[in-house]
Amino acid sequence: MARAAAVPPAPETMSPNQLARRLRVLEAVIGLVADGGIEEMQMRELAERSGVALGTVYRYFSSKDHVVAAALVEWASQLDQNVSRRPLPSGTMADRLKALLRQGVRPFRREPNFAALMVRAASSTDPFASQCYQELGPIVTGTLGRALPELDADERERVLRVVGAVWFTGLNEWVHGRCTVAQVHERLDEACDLLLAWREPAVVSRSTGSA
Repeated sequence: MARAAAVPPAPETMSPNQLARRLRVLEAVIGLVADGGIEEMQMRELAERSGVALGTVYRYFSSKDHVVAAALVEWASQLDQNVSRRPLPSGTMADRLKALLRQGVRPFRREPNFAALMVRAASSTDPFASQCYQELGPIVTGTLGRALPELDADERERVLRVVGAVWFTGLNEWVHGRCTVAQVHERLDEACDLLLAWREPAVVSRSTGSA
């Protein structure tokens, strides 16, 4: 029988040792997802794989959905660190954003189970899983925002909100076999062109002091 959900401690309130155990659990989930998914994963199996006591796993995470959503955030954070270390692509704002989006889609293409995991996290009714999913937004927009330094913060956020919706819809349809990765790229390219192409002359005018 499933245990009653308790309020798990926030990571920022944990000690270094607690954070280390929590990270071991998340890395075990990431490994399980990479090996073939988590549909049959049990919390006891996760405890054994991570070397963390089962009671501690339940204390840190309210449910299976919560722990897999938190693992998705950890995986995305690691990707963000790798992408952020790379030189910013050249070209127009649309060109740069397209290039970063392709870099962002590539890991899901290599590890399609993580795309399915994102879809699962987005639809979970567990409030702690939903909270983890919301943490993905700043990670993704922080990375993609590097492509748009010419825009002010509000306009950049609006552009990335729309692009993010196209990205998620594309990944969702790809996970369910309704489109290909190439079609996901095409839709993202179209969104970038529609949102940014008309802005380029205005940006150039402002930067050169033209009326």
